[in-house]
Amino acid sequence: MKKNTIIDYLTYGSGQLINLIAPLLVAPKVISVCGIENWGKIGVALSVFTLLGLFIDFGSNILGVKEVSINKDNFRKIQEYLNTSFAIKIINFFILFLGIFLISLIFNNIDKKLYLLALTLLSGQFFNITWIYQGLEKFGIINRLIFFSKIIYVLIVYLLIREKEDYFLVLFILGTSNTLVYLFFFIKIWKSYQLSLFDVKVDTVIKQFKNEYPILISNFSIAAYVQSPILIIQYLLGDYYAGIYKIGDMILNIFRSYLSVFFNVSFPKFCESYSKSRKEGILFLKKINSINISLLIFGVVVIITGGVIFINNYAIEDKIYNLLGFYSGFIIVPIITALNIPFYQYLIYKNEQKLLSKILSFGCVMMLILGYFLTLFFKLQGSLTAVFLIEGLITTLIILFCIQKYKIKDN
Repeated sequence: MKKNTIIDYLTYGSGQLINLIAPLLVAPKVISVCGIENWGKIGVALSVFTLLGLFIDFGSNILGVKEVSINKDNFRKIQEYLNTSFAIKIINFFILFLGIFLISLIFNNIDKKLYLLALTLLSGQFFNITWIYQGLEKFGIINRLIFFSKIIYVLIVYLLIREKEDYFLVLFILGTSNTLVYLFFFIKIWKSYQLSLFDVKVDTVIKQFKNEYPILISNFSIAAYVQSPILIIQYLLGDYYAGIYKIGDMILNIFRSYLSVFFNVSFPKFCESYSKSRKEGILFLKKINSINISLLIFGVVVIITGGVIFINNYAIEDKIYNLLGFYSGFIIVPIITALNIPFYQYLIYKNEQKLLSKILSFGCVMMLILGYFLTLFFKLQGSLTAVFLIEGLITTLIILFCIQKYKIKDN
């Protein structure tokens, strides 16, 4: 692996480490002050806004990275793409903002303070331009974005969350911190590329909308089957169990963040390599993913071994023992996910967005069905089983379709 590639992984990875530490610092404070049930409410609301934020991202987090990466030296091409992308984003932002505001007025059973104040998460998503710096491979700037936004978030949570009823401020603080920091860098990008929404042509917006819509469906499907377990648990079992699941999901997020680092650094490099030489691109994909899976397996083995040693050396209550057993199941899931990453990246490069959206939409529907019934009959263990099954299904389908379609064409 090239020295620059290793440096990029370490640089971007250190930023993601901050992303991981922030919720781990916030969780004990919020749970101890506000209780596990309110922590569950926060987790559910965050899942909802994670799904809504995808409509603002649209296809920029994948196709946008690809466009910026392969057009680094073409100022006009990037400028045109960014103008069109931000036009789509601002339309979607106002539609979502108005929709949530109206829903909160119509339905009385919604936690109005929690959801209305969490609208700042959407403004933070609009101003989030990390995908541009990702395409430009300026990972140091991404680190600064993450560092300052998360430091502000953690500090304000510890200052303001003092009463049980203060739980509704947590997502507001997160969204406001992101908005303020991202806005500063957004303005820099806006000036640097001399952007203007008045230069956007309607037919260009429509064309980009149609091209990126399948990616939105794919991303939404991924997020839906990732976020749906906590929503189903909250609906069937209540906020308390949603809070318990949220803690396990934080463990899974450690590995997801690692995979995010891997994907976000390797994808623009793969695009650049493949655009120059197909052989070089495929070789890069094989080498980097072999290292990735090996590191994941090593990490899981270390954690499981450490857990077994801890359990054997300390007296643990049955309730805690059962929870540890439940949480340990989360660390196997990322290995399944990692297996499909090279095939997913390859299909994206080949503009197979529609194929991926069909696979992921199918997986999303199956997750909702399996997740509901397995949680209904087997409680928390059922929800985790559903995650295993759907991750396995989606990974298998992506690999099979990729091999079937391209083994003859490209080899």
